[in-house]
Amino acid sequence: MDGKNAKPDFPVIDAHVHLYPDFLAKKVVPDLAGRFGNEPSFDGTMDGCAAKNAECGIRAALNLPVATKPESVFRTNRFWAEAVDLRAKDGIRSLAAFHPLLADQPAELEHIVSCGFAGLKMHPEYQRFGFGDPSMDEVWAAMSDLGLVAYLHAGGERVFAGPYRSNPLEIAKLQRRFPRLKIVAAHLGGFGMWDEAEALLAGTSTYLDLSHTFFWMSKDQIFRMICKHGADRILFGSDAPWQDAGKVLEEFLTLPLGRDEQEAICFRNAAELFKISLP
Repeated sequence: MDGKNAKPDFPVIDAHVHLYPDFLAKKVVPDLAGRFGNEPSFDGTMDGCAAKNAECGIRAALNLPVATKPESVFRTNRFWAEAVDLRAKDGIRSLAAFHPLLADQPAELEHIVSCGFAGLKMHPEYQRFGFGDPSMDEVWAAMSDLGLVAYLHAGGERVFAGPYRSNPLEIAKLQRRFPRLKIVAAHLGGFGMWDEAEALLAGTSTYLDLSHTFFWMSKDQIFRMICKHGADRILFGSDAPWQDAGKVLEEFLTLPLGRDEQEAICFRNAAELFKISLP
């Protein structure tokens, strides 16, 4: 299946969305929309996400919560653990939040595992840490042992100025230091740094997602990087609501990929990596 306005006849998991509790979405989404300079594709709530996904043929969405303060991590993870159970029929899933300044990192990692999360999201620009910080070594090692996925923001960030902590070189160094760590680097390995990401990450064991790549970089380079990296380590993602997942999916389906490659990117890789089963 290809071409714009086409809906795939296989399942699609959007592995990169940002959702908020209803009471927070009313404040957070308009504020971020002003800072990003673009209108969101929905209101940032679980209801809004479920409705948007039904409209464009997406079966499930993986929420990536970013904790900007260490004290918010526990209650954020408790909320999403409960919310996922309640919204399973809508295809809403979530990773855990984490923060490098947590007072008891091992305890929170145990809590994350006990809640059934497959991994956690970290954003060095918001959380002001580097992948090579010595204080994180025990975290990466523990995550490797526990099998938790490290979903990382990668590259530039529209609301921060460089130099960026999450550049492709630092991600490549992290993967070499912790080869058993399952890493997903968002934005094809580095938003706005795609030549560097292609040179340093394409073909490695790091997973790459497609969020905030279509409409920002050339489709020729997107296709080339998928071919170099291998479709078995690419994840479909939109960064919704900051991109329209339906439009991103339409653009993805125009790439000259085979059916098996499309299914791997849109469904199989995320289902296996994050242990997602669909009703």
